[in-house]
Amino acid sequence: MDKGQRAPWLLLGVAVMLIPNIAHTQVATVGEGCVTSKCHAGMGTGAYVHGPVGAQICSVCHTETDRFHKNGEVDLAVVAEELCYLCHEAKATEFDLPVKHQPVAKGECVGCHDPHQSEYRYQLRAEGQALCYECHTNKTAGREFVHGPAATGNCQLCHDPHATAFPRLLTAGGRDHCLECHQEKVRDMSKRHVHPPVEEVCTDCHNPHASDLQFNLHDWPPQLCYTCHPGIQDNVNASADHPPAEKGECLVCHDVHSSDQPGILVQPGTDLCFSCHEQQGAEVLTDANRHGPVEQGDCSPCHNPHGQEFPYLLRQYFPEEFYMPYHSDNFALCFECHNRDIALEEKTKTLTDFRDGERNLHFVHVNKDVKGRSCKACHGVHSSNQAKHIRTEVPFGKSWSYPIRFTKTENGGSCVVGCHKPQEYKR
Repeated sequence: MDKGQRAPWLLLGVAVMLIPNIAHTQVATVGEGCVTSKCHAGMGTGAYVHGPVGAQICSVCHTETDRFHKNGEVDLAVVAEELCYLCHEAKATEFDLPVKHQPVAKGECVGCHDPHQSEYRYQLRAEGQALCYECHTNKTAGREFVHGPAATGNCQLCHDPHATAFPRLLTAGGRDHCLECHQEKVRDMSKRHVHPPVEEVCTDCHNPHASDLQFNLHDWPPQLCYTCHPGIQDNVNASADHPPAEKGECLVCHDVHSSDQPGILVQPGTDLCFSCHEQQGAEVLTDANRHGPVEQGDCSPCHNPHGQEFPYLLRQYFPEEFYMPYHSDNFALCFECHNRDIALEEKTKTLTDFRDGERNLHFVHVNKDVKGRSCKACHGVHSSNQAKHIRTEVPFGKSWSYPIRFTKTENGGSCVVGCHKPQEYKR
């Protein structure tokens, strides 16, 4: 038989061989659908089943152009990123926000959700944070202190898994996000002075996932504080240091979140200082006249509470000696507030009220080449029971104090003192 004669018989043989397959196709497609004992037998048996799968309406998502798909590939009714929105149309608007989860942005819903069934709610491919860790690094592993939601695997309490208006897919912005759970801190927000990180974002100080430090801090004070307050570290390292600051005990004086006091202090200025400096506080509180800053309840105009190069934490130089040659720089601290020229002119009617006629008595006491007196020779730097906070006595030498009895009058005053005979002056 030649080639032309063999061709029809060959085609007939092939057709006969295909008849059993045709018959099988007809049995599988008529009446039984996709889920049979032979195909997809386990489909629809999971704890959570996608609606179309449960109703065995596969054609909602898949085409029927090739019911017996090859190599496990089945044509979808539409492109993947649009298919889910055919039913979940409200989600298309809900997810139209500035910050999208990468799978959502790429239309890869099935990266997190099984399109047929799952043992987990929402047909997730894994439970809780185990699903998140398939892409994201576990930031809690090996840490001693773990934030509650992270510890219980509830990432969605802080992060929206689809889209949001806030960075890192957070469910709210800034401090408001943290206050959704930490209601006890809401009251702090109404205080007059709020720590800037608290106003903006708590994660400047706290790790939102986990830390080896209590309260999920990034670091312990004072190093944590120095990240924003480097100048304070310079003060602390100065030659004269305040013990709480030198020990890194910032919280002895400051509330870390908020306060009604400036500087987020835990108490009003002088009350806070006198809680440690008790003897000084007792004297001030019983004296009738106080130095201006002390009267205003603020020691910080004269003292740097963190540290300073000058003795007693003074902000400017002030001599410890009783006598010294006069130079205005010796009284730089006082001249921060008081008239720098107060002792420069021997005669004046304007520079000071401490004058006899035009004779400048500040000049007389202070402006000397050898035995010029320090301001504290006459004035109590904190307080006194006498007017103009004049001291009641002045230490002199190693073992003696000479008294000062000052009487203020309408136009001057009088002074009975151990260093000269009684004097009086009238302006």
